[in-house]
Amino acid sequence: MTSKKSSNDQTGVMSIWKKRNERERRIDILMEIRADYAGRAMTRTIVAVLIVSGSLMGLLSGFLLLSNNPDDLLSSSLFKSDANVDISGHALHNKTGEGVAGVAITLSDSETGALIDKTTSDANGYYRFGDILAKRMDMTSVKDGFKTIHRTFTPSQTGEVPLTMHEGDGVEEEVIEDPNSILSAAVAVSTIVAVITILTAFVGLYAAHEARRGKRYRRTQYLAGISLCSRGFIIFGPILILMGMVLMMMVKEQFADHAVDERTKSAGDDS
Repeated sequence: MTSKKSSNDQTGVMSIWKKRNERERRIDILMEIRADYAGRAMTRTIVAVLIVSGSLMGLLSGFLLLSNNPDDLLSSSLFKSDANVDISGHALHNKTGEGVAGVAITLSDSETGALIDKTTSDANGYYRFGDILAKRMDMTSVKDGFKTIHRTFTPSQTGEVPLTMHEGDGVEEEVIEDPNSILSAAVAVSTIVAVITILTAFVGLYAAHEARRGKRYRRTQYLAGISLCSRGFIIFGPILILMGMVLMMMVKEQFADHAVDERTKSAGDDS
């Protein structure tokens, strides 16, 4: 019983393999026949030109993204942080907006916890630290009757650092993101987008080659669909690629695999 089942399985596999080989043989024969009718390939040539044009736009867009490296902008004086900065601001009552005097404010290193400097707000709530190394640090603000403020930040020369004092007990944690880290993340995203744009543009060039060749319809459509992600000049490239895909749908009977499948289906219906 087991031997008979194994034999049937082998027969089924061989049958599938023969059918596959027969289909491939028919595709190759049809490709040879169509070589004598080059004039019929004109429409596929137009399809290929449309896809190539859209993909080249994407390729150009990708290289432009890479050539305009945002790292150069980050290293410019516009975003370059000074080695030492002054930190100043006002401690303000959250309800009245008036300055809170006598707030003990300390600066410490975020990594080691070492004390950097300390001061106390004046009668108007004003405080100031002079010539502080611009790096990641913690600021702790303490006054009786008010909640303690624990702030993690990177100082810069962009303006005051106000403290909003709330009456009560407890600790308020505040974390201010480092602007340079946000910009660095934007640079990384821009680079990834540029690489994806270039890769999908190359996929589009291969799709155009397949369209001109006219051998496999579905694979060509899938490749062209992937190339839409090349985003050549935002929308112009994808529009050209879409036009090529629509035109390809209209002439899919010119693709060898589609013609073979249709003939096979017709032969099966007749039988």
